[in-house]
Amino acid sequence: MKARLGLVAGLLAVGSLLLTACGGGTADEPPADQTPYRVMISGGSDAGAFTNQLKTGVAAAKAATEVVNAAGGVNGRKVELIESQDNADATKALSNLRAQIAKAKPDAYLTAAGSGVSVAVAGILQQNEIIFLDSGNAAETNKPSTNPYAFHLAAPFKTVIESYLPELQAKSYKKVGVLHGNSAYAKQFGATATETYKAKGYEVNAVEYDAKALDMIAQISALQAFKPDVVVFNGYGAPVGYVLKGFTKLGWNVPLLGDTSVTATPLVTQLPPDGMVGTPEVANLKLEIARSLDAATASAATKKAVEAMKAQGQIFGSLNNCFNYDAIMLLAAAGNNAKSSAPKELTAALLKPEVNANAGTAVYPAYPYLADNHQPQLSADSHIFVAPSVMKDGQVGHTGN
Repeated sequence: MKARLGLVAGLLAVGSLLLTACGGGTADEPPADQTPYRVMISGGSDAGAFTNQLKTGVAAAKAATEVVNAAGGVNGRKVELIESQDNADATKALSNLRAQIAKAKPDAYLTAAGSGVSVAVAGILQQNEIIFLDSGNAAETNKPSTNPYAFHLAAPFKTVIESYLPELQAKSYKKVGVLHGNSAYAKQFGATATETYKAKGYEVNAVEYDAKALDMIAQISALQAFKPDVVVFNGYGAPVGYVLKGFTKLGWNVPLLGDTSVTATPLVTQLPPDGMVGTPEVANLKLEIARSLDAATASAATKKAVEAMKAQGQIFGSLNNCFNYDAIMLLAAAGNNAKSSAPKELTAALLKPEVNANAGTAVYPAYPYLADNHQPQLSADSHIFVAPSVMKDGQVGHTGN
């Protein structure tokens, strides 16, 4: 009898080993090497002025997911995109993230609009060692010494502001006016621009406007009294229109250089009646763009990305809202280089130039990160200035719809 029991026990043990070898486990959880690489993205479709930005960010991530999965995924794991329908609401985004962690912890997290969500989720992502590729560029997500798993995608202020210098030098400007809003981002833009241009020998005067105001005449008049040769201009959404109309009302034909947030405002990249392209309001305006936004000079990688995103539907906004395409491409490149999908190995791989410069990214050809600075260290010539024109499929340079 003992011999028979021993034989049964042995057979059960062998069966257990065979199940393990064949990938057995819980009925609803595939083996570790086949689990999806879960990427959660803050998204939604009802976020007011940020709605199109959210839609574009999510569509970009979906497009890259298709591209990456067709090539084998992240170190062999297929990417599964999980959209958080939070509409850029920080409280809801945090709640959705906590719920997802309790259900199945994501491997990576992306944002599609606004820095508020970035600030809200940064801590819990750090605690759970979840890679965070942040298009919101919140200061809290660039602290490699305490949070090595967080990286920025958008150009840092340094690049955005220093990209003005070739334009200022080419036109021999001496006095620079800076007009900016009162959001945290806009205030930082104003302070950094003032510091940077003064350090380069320019006379600088910065004026702040209330982004909720419907008339900017007083602020523009205050800047006009400084008699600048050029005005560096920051804004997004409706305030851009009020500012441009203010210059027209005053009859002030000073050259205007709009930053990348101005470029992302549909008003300056659409024809009337929805936009201002071709109107007196934008006659003196030039827009700052990443080189990839110029349809005439886009790289092969950018063109491939545009086609992939168009397959997901309409591209709302500019390619500057498509950083999540690059995020997925970077994750795949890092995983395949490291031959791992573990966060520590992926973050180490993201620091390698041969990885972030050959990932097939669309907005920037490379994302040069440093061990002590997880903002992409882009050169000043990463951006150029162009006259307002119709934006189509995320790019400017079109003459009509």
